[in-house]
Amino acid sequence: MKTNDDNCSVRDVALWVGLYRIALGFMWFDQALQKAPWIIGPEGKPYGWLYGYIWKELNNPTFGFYAEFLKNILLPNFGFFGLTTFLIEIAIGCSLVFGILVPLIGGLGGTLMQLNIAVGSYRIPGEWFWLWPLLIGSHIIFMMGRGGRRVGLDGLILKTSSRSPNAGGKLRHILQHLV
Repeated sequence: MKTNDDNCSVRDVALWVGLYRIALGFMWFDQALQKAPWIIGPEGKPYGWLYGYIWKELNNPTFGFYAEFLKNILLPNFGFFGLTTFLIEIAIGCSLVFGILVPLIGGLGGTLMQLNIAVGSYRIPGEWFWLWPLLIGSHIIFMMGRGGRRVGLDGLILKTSSRSPNAGGKLRHILQHLV
């Protein structure tokens, strides 16, 4: 796969995947900032609309065990889960926008977050159930296609580590699989 310094053309698929990755990263930023700790939602709780959305998931459960998890574990610890959600979404956004550790954070992390959202929101009236396979598929492509190697820092890290005499064989091997 091409890295940042390789020639590219308008038909370079990796370039378009990289640009799409960046756009999706900005979507993650937008969603995270709507659930920031300093945003007070209509229910008077921090983390924007997240609290109300969890209640929608509880009232329209896809699976009983998931509703029990939300009711008995997440809601009593909403501050922790709200902050964790915010930080994870910011991390996914950073990974996708900057192309850093994309297979792990933007790819796998994004896939798992989208699966979680899909499970929770599948039965909510008015939700676009068909959207989740598209978003999950995007993150799988970023993960399996090493989406940060083009128009991203992963490509620079890989290129630098392969040229550096200080980068030992083990480190180079780890980086090749991580980025």
